[in-house]
Amino acid sequence: MNWFFIDTGFMDPYFNMAFDEALMDFVRERGVPVLRFFNFSPEAITIGFHQRVGEWLISLKEKGIPFVRRPTGGRAVIHSGDFTYSITFTRDDPLIGGETVLDSYKKIAQGFKRAFDILGVQVDIVRGRGQGDDQLCFSAPSWYEFTHKGRKLIGSAQVRRGNVALQQGTLMIKRPGEPFPEVKGMVSLSEALGRHVTLDEVKEAVKNGFSEAFGINFMPFPDIDNIPYEKYRSDEWNFKR
Repeated sequence: MNWFFIDTGFMDPYFNMAFDEALMDFVRERGVPVLRFFNFSPEAITIGFHQRVGEWLISLKEKGIPFVRRPTGGRAVIHSGDFTYSITFTRDDPLIGGETVLDSYKKIAQGFKRAFDILGVQVDIVRGRGQGDDQLCFSAPSWYEFTHKGRKLIGSAQVRRGNVALQQGTLMIKRPGEPFPEVKGMVSLSEALGRHVTLDEVKEAVKNGFSEAFGINFMPFPDIDNIPYEKYRSDEWNFKR
């Protein structure tokens, strides 16, 4: 099975969300899934599509930490010392599609399970929704996410528009420091493994994990246009609820 793959590296938060929206249009036309890796420069916070903008976000923005509203749901994710991915696919995709979001979550989780096996970290797949801080994603796990010794290791959220689905997710490689808030329910990959873990190591494991779990052949991603950058920079988008 062929998928497209792209690593856009370190980009600002507005580009990162805009590019994922453009990927939904691309997959709608081409029908081929896209696995994307990306990171944030400057460090930033993404908030869920329906999330209220709290005073803590305004305070961080005044300190130079921007935030952007995701097209996907869920709660706020800190992007500092993390690995972030997106998978864009059609709902009827034979490998990871499904009638419901949970159907796809369950299938996609198998790629990450293989990646964690490659990294050598013991994980459990969550089959339920935990209770935690109502603002921060990593305070509690949800369906088909992963924990290590009861603490959340990776978080994901998905949106569907017609026959196209976008899943975005983040794995914390190291624990964010000041000025970010402490997230008590999470564990970083470096903490779980008891050693320093590099971003390149995680990227290789995740790419190989998906290739091995699903028999995927990755193809280089072509250039695309019509990336709605200004939309994601706007206060109209980021402050709406």
